[in-house]
Amino acid sequence: MVTFGELLERHEREIFAYALRLTGDRDDADDLYQETFLAAFRGWPPPRSGNERAWLYKIATNKAIDRARKQRGLVSLADLRLAAPERDGVTLADLRNAIRLLPGGQRAAFVLRKIEGRPYQEIADTLGCSEEAARSRVAEAMKKLKEAIR
Repeated sequence: MVTFGELLERHEREIFAYALRLTGDRDDADDLYQETFLAAFRGWPPPRSGNERAWLYKIATNKAIDRARKQRGLVSLADLRLAAPERDGVTLADLRNAIRLLPGGQRAAFVLRKIEGRPYQEIADTLGCSEEAARSRVAEAMKKLKEAIR
């Protein structure tokens, strides 16, 4: 069994990077990161041993959604960096704005899959849904993004 210290050491950077992509602001990302690990500490040990990474992503995702609801705004992805050059008059800023408009679950699934490169099973574990639902959320997000940036 992994200790909490080992969990923190193994995943702190990737969770912070995920928080930064979700919030788009270093200070907000730092707050989200701290809230995530505080909740993880309070909920220790994870429900399923060997699935700690997905558990942390799920906590971070839920904390980000909670924060966005409290702020009555959308989670900012201002710091999102995709390896996508400006194409057909669509800028990275256009893409960021379109991502901001996605519903929370689709936004999280999109970021986890297309930005973080996570497997669908991990996305499903993180979002508390089936793998099929995770695939559907990513596909729906892609469809909405394509429509938004036309």
